[in-house]
Amino acid sequence: MTDSHSDALVFFGATGDLAYKKIFPALQAMLKRGHLDVPITGVARDGWKLEQLRARAHDSLEKHGE
Repeated sequence: MTDSHSDALVFFGATGDLAYKKIFPALQAMLKRGHLDVPITGVARDGWKLEQLRARAHDSLEKHGE
């Protein structure tokens, strides 16, 4: 069996509670361990600006990250 490689990681619900409590910290841990070397795209509902999403991700990592 050969190793497969993905071109990107896309996750839906980037503004939701699951992303806030689990997905952002998990992505951070994967990056720190060198297990994630592809672009990451988060899909979210309309009405959020990029800066709002960045602030939420930052807050998530402060509260739930390593």
